[in-house]
Amino acid sequence: MARELFRIAIAEAGATVVFRSRYLRRDTMGRHSLRVALQRAIGRLSVVKSRVAPAAIRSLKEDPPTPHDLRRTVATGLAALGIPREDRMAVLAHVSGDVHGKVYDKYERLKEKRVALEKWERHVAALIGARQ
Repeated sequence: MARELFRIAIAEAGATVVFRSRYLRRDTMGRHSLRVALQRAIGRLSVVKSRVAPAAIRSLKEDPPTPHDLRRTVATGLAALGIPREDRMAVLAHVSGDVHGKVYDKYERLKEKRVALEKWERHVAALIGARQ
């Protein structure tokens, strides 16, 4: 689902950059860009135009989530789906603080991350009633 959303965004933008900085000299997103984007998206939610329940919109506006809340939701959801802790940590780009994690284990866990994120995708699709 994410790849398809990016494909559409790139096609609509007519460029290969989806998260373009408003500051031309920046190559990357600013530190607070995701937080600001999330706030703007929530601010644009309208009870009249949305399929989202009015109570949910009010809740989002009264106590808006942060990007860190999204990471926590994914980590908790992956745990509930049975994804091992080591793989959840890899998805979140966390490294074990011990010498093994910092120095010796350089395995990127790409296969495991793919399995975890595909399982998460199926879960989210089921929640929103999307077809896969």
